[in-house]
Amino acid sequence: MYMGCMQAVAGRLTALSPMWVHLGFALLLAAAAFLGRTITFETSELALVWPAAAIHFLWALWGLRSRRNFAVALAAAVAVLAGVTLATGLSGTLAAGVVLGSTVQTLIATFLFLRLVRRPAIGTVGDYLRLGVAALIACSIGALIIVGGSAVDGSASPFATFVPWLIRHAVSLTAIGSLGIVVAAAISVRAAARESSGTSGTGPIETASLALVSLVLYGMTFGTTSGLPIAYIAIPVHMWAGLRLRSGWAMLHGLACGGFLIFFTVAGRGPFQELGEGVATYAAQSFMFIAFSLSAVLALSMDERRRLIAGLYRANEEAEASAELRDLVISRMNDGVLVAGPDRRLIFQNETSARWLGSGATQPGEPWRREYEISTPDGEPLPESANPLTLALRGIVTERMDVDLLHSEGERVHLSVDAMPLPGERGAVVVTRNVTEERVYQRDLSRFASVVAHDLMTPLTVFDGWLEMLEDPDLPVLERQASVARLQQASARMRNLIRNLLVYSLAKEERISASQLDVADAVSGIIDLRTTLRGAKVPAVHFQVHTPHPVYADERMFLQLVENLVGNALKYGRTDGTAEVTIETSVDEATGRTLVSVGDNGIGIPDADLERVFDEFHRSENGLGQASGTGLGLAICRRIAESHGGWIAVRNVPGGGAEFTISLPAEPDQMPTGRRHSEADTSSMVPTR
Repeated sequence: MYMGCMQAVAGRLTALSPMWVHLGFALLLAAAAFLGRTITFETSELALVWPAAAIHFLWALWGLRSRRNFAVALAAAVAVLAGVTLATGLSGTLAAGVVLGSTVQTLIATFLFLRLVRRPAIGTVGDYLRLGVAALIACSIGALIIVGGSAVDGSASPFATFVPWLIRHAVSLTAIGSLGIVVAAAISVRAAARESSGTSGTGPIETASLALVSLVLYGMTFGTTSGLPIAYIAIPVHMWAGLRLRSGWAMLHGLACGGFLIFFTVAGRGPFQELGEGVATYAAQSFMFIAFSLSAVLALSMDERRRLIAGLYRANEEAEASAELRDLVISRMNDGVLVAGPDRRLIFQNETSARWLGSGATQPGEPWRREYEISTPDGEPLPESANPLTLALRGIVTERMDVDLLHSEGERVHLSVDAMPLPGERGAVVVTRNVTEERVYQRDLSRFASVVAHDLMTPLTVFDGWLEMLEDPDLPVLERQASVARLQQASARMRNLIRNLLVYSLAKEERISASQLDVADAVSGIIDLRTTLRGAKVPAVHFQVHTPHPVYADERMFLQLVENLVGNALKYGRTDGTAEVTIETSVDEATGRTLVSVGDNGIGIPDADLERVFDEFHRSENGLGQASGTGLGLAICRRIAESHGGWIAVRNVPGGGAEFTISLPAEPDQMPTGRRHSEADTSSMVPTR
């Protein structure tokens, strides 16, 4: 609540119009000038303090935000000072000297302060000292002007005014001016709702204790009639304030203590009472300035120390956050990252590297060791001198070196390795990328291209041969018709091969648009298509369908899957009219997924081929004579099942025939990560022939 109130007050102060600010400065300047003219010794016109110098300086400093405000501040200050000095009994000549000297020293102090300090603020001890230098120079020039005024006024010793003017104005401008700048900065901070440092680093008990001790010590030191030189015993409270309070509050404490000093000195009390009026003036103001500066310098030093410590903590927190972010990014990278020192001791490796190289191979701080054999892609053992890590530690950069790792449990990993030395011979960093799937893909692609080229060339050869026969004009009509039929068969075979190749290539990469599917509807549509297709030569088949469980899958892919399995059951089933095809669904109790089974009582699959039947272009020997095919149908089924996060398996059933079982999602949450479902049009889609 207190902080909110202070913030509201600061906001209202910063929102004041320039007119009200000028009026406020004018009233403060008038009060300060009147106070300075009234606090004098009875037999002298020399003021103990001149707070108007600081108010004049702060007013000009604020007015620098625009030329108009600066001109108004200077003109209004001249009028206020002239009015107060004349009203308090100064002659016209001396009043003119005071006004001119104050104005000139304010202009010089403002100019020097802005040149010596990067921004108009007192945030460090250096800023405070620079303000003191600017005040000393400016007030010296102002003192020369007042010396001239005193000479014109007929003073017997005009230079006697130089030192009093210099001391009282320089002390005022430095002490009260620095406090005013600090207070203005604090108001801006609170108005902007930024974090404030508070009154002090102390609690209310310590703050109250400081105030009480200060009051007691100043009362004992300056409030007595004793002339003993014991002013120094008040110094510890200023040290206490400087070390424990923030700079603004420490400066305010110093000014408050200075007020007690001046009050007691004017009343003829304290250690300066027997020094004479002139000397007492210098001594009182000098002690006040020294005590104030001690508090200010200590407090500014502590504030700067606190800022440096806070900045260090922030930098440390930012560094830790950056390190955590870096480690998180590196640990989640798909590439393996490993850093080793010049002595081959492991410094860091991410989870991916540990997974590929073996989590137990090396721990941070241990010498590098491995639990695998490393070889080239050709199978040749890789010598240690050619190891990417060894090369990097020797200062040699390795880029995209392909190596094979054979782990003790028999797993083989294909890696592409980049290794480079760290600056200053501090070790090496090794980045690995798993290219096992790419290597398998390239191998399959090579075999795929070879088989495709062979299978596509066969019908083209048929085309060429029979087309040559058709060019014979004497070819009988019946043979011509037979040639055309064979060309049509070759065309159908090529078209079927190309269609299966497209389906196979898209089954793994195509985006899945999944929805809830009724297996019974899909199966009935495929059975109708297979048994009623015009021109189809399908032997009598008895279908048994029991599919009460739904699946959550891409409709087009699911139809392709079931059509391939039903087509296989028909092609390799019995041809004597006793063929049976059974299609059933059940629930996998372990996973909750739907199991779709398609079985027949046909020729079955040789036991040696059960593990290879889902490979691309593989066909069992016992089926070559019964039906033609491309060897891609079951490979397509496997890809469709795996793209849905499932699997496909086959077994021979007693009495003959084979049964295929596919695991598919029953609900959206069972879809694999990275291939999340998106609702699609659930209209019936039958794959094109």
